[in-house]
Amino acid sequence: MSAGRWKLAAVSGMLLGTAAISAATAPGISPFYYARFSVLTPPGPSEPPPEAFRLIPRLINARHKVAKGEDVRSIASAYGTDIRSLQSTNSNEFIFMSRGGYIRVYNGKGLLYEVTRDGETLDGLAKRYLGKGRDLRSFKAEIVEDNELAPSSLLLSYKFSKGDRVYLPAVYVDLDTYRMPLRSFGRISSGFGMRYHPILKRKIFHAGCDIPMPLGTPVYPSRSGTVVYSAWKGGYGNTVEVRHKDGSMCRYGHLSALSVKVGDIVQKSKTLLGKVGSTGLSTGPHLHFEIITPSGKSVNPLAKIGKK
Repeated sequence: MSAGRWKLAAVSGMLLGTAAISAATAPGISPFYYARFSVLTPPGPSEPPPEAFRLIPRLINARHKVAKGEDVRSIASAYGTDIRSLQSTNSNEFIFMSRGGYIRVYNGKGLLYEVTRDGETLDGLAKRYLGKGRDLRSFKAEIVEDNELAPSSLLLSYKFSKGDRVYLPAVYVDLDTYRMPLRSFGRISSGFGMRYHPILKRKIFHAGCDIPMPLGTPVYPSRSGTVVYSAWKGGYGNTVEVRHKDGSMCRYGHLSALSVKVGDIVQKSKTLLGKVGSTGLSTGPHLHFEIITPSGKSVNPLAKIGKK
């Protein structure tokens, strides 16, 4: 069965067969609960309950709508997986979780990879995600077995289609995501977007967010990268800019002291960039934190925390 059909089985006929068995041990879960996932039946509940993921022995996946009070730990526990699996599969560390947002959930432990282009091969995926100490032949065999691919996949150049989901057991991705540049913070005094400037006395676009903190609070890189600017920068005052490997950049403004120079390689959340100050156009000690895309567009920093 191809990975594409496996994906469909995860939310349709496969559930119909296993739900009948599960219903005997899970009161209230009817075999017809899963009928909504078939194109041949009318819609039913929007998503299967977490209990189903624990009871059904085969791999299934779905989208989970985040409810008030939920965090990645409670969601992982409910669906019988772990935090690293959900982070890897969603390319998101889930530092902040917004109510009403969606997260891809499943009952395996490892990476549920979504094929991004036609023609990606089993060989290519296995080699890309082969961890240290793992044998390539054995790893490919695990992928074939867990995804219920035909045994001939091991002998032929098996190709996936765009949109297929492939389970890669015990594979976890080291995510290069944005973190807050401070070890802790209380509030945002000025967010991203149009605002009335307290010094210029007019409405202008604010390209980052301002985080009020005590004078001298240490500032660390939101992501690892290379320092491309470390000096005075007009209204930003003492400023550090760090370029990341994907071409994006973070700007840290109004610093009281600079601890790095141009060309320095800095580590996320570890290298001291400088300290919170009130230099440039500032009404008090705070950090101006800005994220700029490779094309030069500023984006809301808070929306990027925990993501790439």
